[in-house]
Amino acid sequence: MNKITRPFILSFFFLSLLFVKTLSAQYTIPPKMKWWFDARLGMFIHFGSYSEFGHGEWVLLNEKWTKEDYQTKITSHFKPDNFNAQQIVGLAKAAGMKYIVITAKHHEGFAMWRNSVDGFRDYKSEKLFDLYHYLGFQRDLLKELKDECDKQGLKFCLYYSILDWNHSSQTAGNYFSQMSSEDAKQQYVIQMKAQIKEIISLYHPAVLWFDGDWCKNLDTTSLSDWWNKADAVKLYDFVMSLDPNIIVNERVKRDLGLGDFMCPEQKIPSQALARQWETCQTLNNSWGYDLRDSSYKPVKRLIEELVQIVSRDGHYFLNIGPKG
Repeated sequence: MNKITRPFILSFFFLSLLFVKTLSAQYTIPPKMKWWFDARLGMFIHFGSYSEFGHGEWVLLNEKWTKEDYQTKITSHFKPDNFNAQQIVGLAKAAGMKYIVITAKHHEGFAMWRNSVDGFRDYKSEKLFDLYHYLGFQRDLLKELKDECDKQGLKFCLYYSILDWNHSSQTAGNYFSQMSSEDAKQQYVIQMKAQIKEIISLYHPAVLWFDGDWCKNLDTTSLSDWWNKADAVKLYDFVMSLDPNIIVNERVKRDLGLGDFMCPEQKIPSQALARQWETCQTLNNSWGYDLRDSSYKPVKRLIEELVQIVSRDGHYFLNIGPKG
C-alpha cells in the first residue's frame, strides 16, 4: 500500500473522472452491469495467511509445503491487527477507484471470515480453518472493509477460489489440485456452495470474482481435472438463485463465454472485446505480498495502460498485496 504515491493517486483520480463519462459502450450493457461499466477502475486485494510469510499467495504449491507445516509455520503466525479498512478504502477512492475486491478464500483454503461450514478444517480436522476458529482472531475484516466501502461510496466485492489446497478432499497438484475421489468432489462442491451462500448472506458482495478454475475444459472429469463446464454453469446458476444482481466473472470456467465479464490477466487486448471485460494487473510482479519483489511498475506505464484499457471499453483492476 505504501507504494501508492501521491502523484499516482492524483493522476489516476483525474484520469478516471475524465474517461468514465466520455465513452459510450461498444457492446450491450445488461442493466445489472451498468454501475460496473461506469466504474472503469477498481482495486484488487490479495490478503491471506500467505501474506505473513511474504513469498506470495502460491507459496504452498511453489515451495512444496505440507499442509501441516504450512498451517503451523505460516498460518498460525498470521495476526492482521494493523488491517485498516479506512486507509485502504481512502486510498482507493482517492485514486478514482469505484470498487474493491478482496480475497475471501484463496487457494490455500484459509477463510478470511468466521466460517461455519464444517468441512473446511485444519489438517488435523480439529478446528475450522479461518481467522476466528483457527487463530482466535476476533475482528471481522471483511465486514470492516464492506462497512467502509459503504461509507465512502465504493462497491464491495469478494474473491473466492474454486480449488482448495487445504480441504480434506484434495491436495496441491500440478498447478491445480488432486481430488481424492469422485464422491469427495461431490461433497466438496456441496460444502463450497454452502460457503458461497454464507459469504453472500453475510456481506452481500456486488461482484463474486471466482478463480482456481483452470483445469482442462472437458465435458467429463478426472481426479486431476475435476472441474468442468457443467459444474461451472451450475455454480453460476446457484449464485443467481441467491442474488440475481451479483456480477460474476468468467472464471467460473474461463474461455467458455460463461459469467458476466471477461478478465484477461496481466495483458491488454489490442481492441475492445465482445463483451464486458477487465484487465487484472499487479503493481509489481506479485499478487500476494512478496518481500523479495521490489519491481514496481512506473506510474507512467500504469497511466498509459489505464488510457488503453478504458478507450477499449475495459476496466483497469489493480492489485495490492498488503503485508501480513
